[in-house]
Amino acid sequence: MKEQTIHRLRKPGARRLRVAVLGHGGPEWIAGRVYVCNLLRAIELLPEEERFAFCLVLPPASHAADLSEWGAGHLPVRRFAFHATDSPLNKLRGAKRSLARRKWPRSLEGVVARAKAGIVFPALASLGREFPVPWIGWIPDFQHKRLPQFFSDEELRVRDERFQGVVDDARHVVVSSEDARHDLIRWFPTGSTRTSVLSFVSVSSREWYEDEPGRVAAQFQLPEKFLIFPCQFWIHKNHRVLFEAIRILRDRGIADICLVSTGQTHDNRHPQYFAGLQNHLEQHGLNPHIRILGLLPRQIQVQLVRRAAAVIQPSLFEGWSALVEDARTLGKRIYVSDIPVHREQQPTDATFFHPDRPDELAELVARDWPDLKPGPDLIRESEARVQERNRALAFARAFHQVLKRTTAKANERV
Repeated sequence: MKEQTIHRLRKPGARRLRVAVLGHGGPEWIAGRVYVCNLLRAIELLPEEERFAFCLVLPPASHAADLSEWGAGHLPVRRFAFHATDSPLNKLRGAKRSLARRKWPRSLEGVVARAKAGIVFPALASLGREFPVPWIGWIPDFQHKRLPQFFSDEELRVRDERFQGVVDDARHVVVSSEDARHDLIRWFPTGSTRTSVLSFVSVSSREWYEDEPGRVAAQFQLPEKFLIFPCQFWIHKNHRVLFEAIRILRDRGIADICLVSTGQTHDNRHPQYFAGLQNHLEQHGLNPHIRILGLLPRQIQVQLVRRAAAVIQPSLFEGWSALVEDARTLGKRIYVSDIPVHREQQPTDATFFHPDRPDELAELVARDWPDLKPGPDLIRESEARVQERNRALAFARAFHQVLKRTTAKANERV
């Protein structure tokens, strides 16, 4: 793809900063891709004089078809095959993948240099202290410290080493919440003076509002009225408590109660988790009331959220909940687990419940169910879109401040 200049972001006489944005996330971690998409969309909302140039840098496993999912069809896109510090075997594997796609294999270091980038973000693992330009690490959350029972000893060790590498080697580190910053200070204190909180915002695209949610829901033969929990089937997402709440509601005589659940159904850490949930549904006759649709394209998922009567987020732990942000951006009512980061997010029109109390959640939904209506509520969506723009601009400007802090630290080291 021929690179083109996207933004002229510097003011007259100022040096233009070019940012290489690393693409993360695949079928196993959709949130990583959504995070980057939100950042790119937020940056594009900045006034011309505040913008900066950037390109999207994708890893070897990413395919050309992924660009529509990234929302990056108009961006300069570069691909790397390996890291300069990789083992010879990994370099050979990366080179073969690139050549198979008729791309000359280049290292990440070489790609960044050719793009004339002055900074790289976000790095989930250390790029090394000798990386040719400053890079910013991103630690999404510290779940393995808060909920170690969900990880093997090997996974705990690997995460500790990876996070310590990021904290030790990055010019700056970003976390998504004050809750996460406190965790970093507690467990990885060497990075506390080089850390910023950058709370992401769900930034909509025009296409979200050009579809008809009722039509999309009808394609899946969904009832007129339903609740939704669109999240990966990972054990900490707490599906079991949510499913039990639906059982309680059904047993209380709410015959039309229905929950739609979407997302990747495989948990690498707990391969039997989804099968256990399916058995639970079978044993209690809940399949008519809980519709599992699997992993859906983002556009389809958004339409189902718009159509839903309300969103439920029962998670035991989050770094910063993307679902809470989606609900805020779409003007949706949400039932949300009472955990510190959800309180920090302060979701609009939220009802909190104890994440280990399905009876409490059931009681709250039963109280509201007669008054809940299928979406979309166009008035609430319109109001939310106005607020979204302001929040997205604040997100983009906060990122700009992170870049300034990082380049200032880099100059101190020179």
